[in-house]
Amino acid sequence: MSKIFVTSDLHFNHDREFIWGPRGFHSVEGMNEAIVQRWNSVVSPEDTVHILGDLCLGGSEALAKNEELLMRLNGNLQIILGNHDTTPRKIMYASLPNVTLT
Repeated sequence: MSKIFVTSDLHFNHDREFIWGPRGFHSVEGMNEAIVQRWNSVVSPEDTVHILGDLCLGGSEALAKNEELLMRLNGNLQIILGNHDTTPRKIMYASLPNVTLT
């Protein structure tokens, strides 16, 4: 039986110490990788995850990194856009097979 999860503000690739430092990480890369590993240890491929905004950050140079991270996440991602979800990110989200924008 599939499960439903709700989360928000993952801030993948938000390369500011005030984000990854208080979360207990030494770098944004460490934070990104830990989120993916922890996520996949709980969420199965058939589960649904509602993401309430601010999934990814970083400029245009981070789009490919963000796309790669999202493709690694288990589950069907239902993204509710937040204030950091720019047009380039929306386009990237919409191109992913495991994502639905709401």
